[in-house]
Amino acid sequence: MTKTSRRKFIQNASVVSAGYFVAAGFSSPTRSSTGSTVQPTNKPQELPTGPDWPVGRGNPTSTGVATGKITERPEVLWEFKTNSEKSGFEGTPVIADGRVFVGDFEGTMHAIELGTGKELWSVKTKDGFVTAAAVHKGKVVIGDFSGQVYCFDTSTGNQIWAREIEQQVASGGNFFEENVLLTSESGSMIALDLNTGEPKWSYATGDQLRSSPTIWKTFSLLGGCDGRLHKIDLKAGSAIGDGVPLDAPTLSTPSVVGNIAIVPTQPGVVFAIDVETDKVLWTFSDPAQSSDIRSSPATLGKVEAGVLKGTTVVTTRNRRVLGLDLENGKIVWEAVLKKRSDSSPIICDGRAWVGALDGMVYAIDMKTGGEKWSYQLAGQILASPAISDGKLIVATEKGSIFCFGQK
Repeated sequence: MTKTSRRKFIQNASVVSAGYFVAAGFSSPTRSSTGSTVQPTNKPQELPTGPDWPVGRGNPTSTGVATGKITERPEVLWEFKTNSEKSGFEGTPVIADGRVFVGDFEGTMHAIELGTGKELWSVKTKDGFVTAAAVHKGKVVIGDFSGQVYCFDTSTGNQIWAREIEQQVASGGNFFEENVLLTSESGSMIALDLNTGEPKWSYATGDQLRSSPTIWKTFSLLGGCDGRLHKIDLKAGSAIGDGVPLDAPTLSTPSVVGNIAIVPTQPGVVFAIDVETDKVLWTFSDPAQSSDIRSSPATLGKVEAGVLKGTTVVTTRNRRVLGLDLENGKIVWEAVLKKRSDSSPIICDGRAWVGALDGMVYAIDMKTGGEKWSYQLAGQILASPAISDGKLIVATEKGSIFCFGQK
């Protein structure tokens, strides 16, 4: 897919969302934050049991949190380059079993050895990829710009199955039991059998989807351009209720800790929602510095004595990175970048890791918002970073993948 096609694809999101605002008579809510106690969940937060980063937001609950440690001042361990700058990356690299998996703009799927940067296999497909892959049980699944979904063997790259769905896939997949869950531009989430690619069920929101499904218990939490947070029963493929009104479209993948989902909307309002009761616990907005949010939050927290403690990190399109208190939605810290970040932040070892459009990669202190480390790369960073086994993986629009860590 050409850069022109990708820009048109991104611009279409703005046109659709702008149309929503006019139709709905939307105006930005004023800043308000109200803390609430919550009931502790019987099911713990689902995080990787090992060092892998198998889906775009790191784990089934889409928290964007990596386990383990990473050195204070990472150095470049290796760089992988595609054959052309046109074969750049917009989808987040995913990592499993010591391999990095990522699809490029020109439709090639790459498997790279995490420890060395050596390409293990590559497969050329018809159309380009703008989203993250997803890995489970030795299979890597990814959807392309034309709506074709591929499943490859993670060890060999052999194609296991391919399936055409309604429209282009703009977000990475997730998994529930033996199904892979994908969203498309048609506004539908579809469950495909992981082993065969056969459709199991489809759920339609009625408007475009540009976020990934988040797993909460036996449900998926899904935000879209219809301005609602949907809760879908993953066994039946049907919605529970009418969804929680968000008052505006969202392009963000919800993150969930315990029963609490963090959902930013495009005009810059962040919601904390108890998805057990559908109650909005607090909202954050800042009319004085209002700006779009098109990325997904990274959320590190836990429920203590019925109260959600921790921090959620969001990036805005006016160069701000915000750390918000999970208990009440108030700003804990703020960092201002040289250029804005359109990719989603991730959290590991006391730092938020952020890539920006000027090629800068930052590590931001989760307590103070201060810069702990930065590194300049060539080319825009559109894909979110990924961390596994003490290694930071960053992909650029110019077709390079960098691995940072301790030498």
